[in-house]
Amino acid sequence: MEKRVELTLLMDFYGPLLTEHRREILALYCEEDMSFQEIADQLGISRQGVHESVKAAAAQLNRYEAALGLADRYRRIVREVKTCRSLLESVQASEGTRSALRGALEALDRINGIER
Repeated sequence: MEKRVELTLLMDFYGPLLTEHRREILALYCEEDMSFQEIADQLGISRQGVHESVKAAAAQLNRYEAALGLADRYRRIVREVKTCRSLLESVQASEGTRSALRGALEALDRINGIER
């Protein structure tokens, strides 16, 4: 299952760079959780053809990630935003700092929104 989750994340970043055919097969495999045989039956191709397409698409996505690192960057930003949020929420706000803390949390929400 972890392989499919990773492929889904890579699809979010690099899916538009795949051919429409590979993107469709990978979406059925990752997002619809279909087996190779189910995909083959639905698309009218061989199970081996589906397997090869998934394998080739995964390799292509991994090459893009190795070159560009967008998914890794996203994971790191999400992790740091979560850490910042946790630290800010642990601070006891005083009358003078309440507004600044609220602003910092709102800024983290905006950062998180940019990365999605």
